[in-house]
Amino acid sequence: MGAQGGDVSWGGFAAACPELAHRVQQRFGSHLHAVMATLRRDGSPRMSGMEAPIRDGHLWLGMDRNSTKAADLRRDPRFGLHSAPESGELKAGDARIEGTAVPADDAQLDTFLRGHHHEIDDATPMALFTARIARAVLVRVDGQHLVVETWTPAGGLTERRIS
Repeated sequence: MGAQGGDVSWGGFAAACPELAHRVQQRFGSHLHAVMATLRRDGSPRMSGMEAPIRDGHLWLGMDRNSTKAADLRRDPRFGLHSAPESGELKAGDARIEGTAVPADDAQLDTFLRGHHHEIDDATPMALFTARIARAVLVRVDGQHLVVETWTPAGGLTERRIS
């Protein structure tokens, strides 16, 4: 899970590494739900399904304000997010994001609600966070190789080819 120092917004990641950001966004956008890991009070992981749209320069983490994952993020903002692979072949890749969740302000909430596909009104108890990215990973199969592309704000892009 991500560390707070030097983490960047989705827009910062996309500006620093546009090709990888585009492919990671395609993976998360290819299906509605992702799997998020947060940390429970005792430090053990909690995994939850959720929507995590990427738009307006942000990776958005929206959830019920009374959910356990919202409580986890308020207590410890570190998270991991995983896109579900569409097939065992991993042609398009398997994407992961690690980082920290920052509570959205009122202007960000308005921006999010304007572009959201569900009807959300004032009565909907929502917790909204924006992601600060510490690490983005895309794992894909290329011929006989497993290719692991990793980007961090401090280290930039690295690629490993595993036979």
